[in-house]
Amino acid sequence: MTTGGHAGLVVTSDDGVVDVVVERGDENLLTMQMCSVLTDHLLSPDPDEHVLRIRARGPAFCLGRERWAETPDDLRIEARTLVALNQALSSSRLVTIAQVGGEAAGFGVGLAALCDMTISGPSAGFRFPEVDIDLAPVVVLSWLPRLVGRKQAFRLAASGQRIDARRAADLGLVNAVTDSDDSLGAAVDDEVAALRKHAPRVHNEIKDFLRASDDLTEAQAYELALDRLVLGSMARKR
Repeated sequence: MTTGGHAGLVVTSDDGVVDVVVERGDENLLTMQMCSVLTDHLLSPDPDEHVLRIRARGPAFCLGRERWAETPDDLRIEARTLVALNQALSSSRLVTIAQVGGEAAGFGVGLAALCDMTISGPSAGFRFPEVDIDLAPVVVLSWLPRLVGRKQAFRLAASGQRIDARRAADLGLVNAVTDSDDSLGAAVDDEVAALRKHAPRVHNEIKDFLRASDDLTEAQAYELALDRLVLGSMARKR
């Protein structure tokens, strides 16, 4: 077992599973340093690591991130740090799973929803409060319409309305909602165990195909699938 992380972020790796725990008070706001640590681990995992699980201690999953930038240059650095983490969640060869107990807001929703899988407890809530401080959540809008559609993305961003876990699942922000908050951890344990039964290479190929085919037409996606099927079949025989 190996451990690491940064203040407010505990990272433990054991038997192919990376456990990331956000532990930074009641709001669990991410700092830029925490974002960078998580991005680095996603992009440069140890060879034997397969699944990365993100969860939190405290009443909230994550209510966003600390705002420190004041100058245009600082704002650009801050935004690039956030975008880098968003992209790393999908581009990492690790399978990422978010365990959402409690509230998620702003960038915290992205941290949960942009994982490959997102499992939520029934008491969790999701919202984008940036509009309340007269700010358009444009980083959020870079990915949100692809998950929920343009009209739903506009409504969520423009109103700041909180949606509950069941509604988040209906919209596609969440894969599944457990029957109770107490059963959330066990449900994620089961998902991790099911994933660990299969080859990391295959999961990486699934993620890579989904990324590569995202903006293709159906015909183009089929052509890409033919090439990838041949490559995957040859890798399987080795």
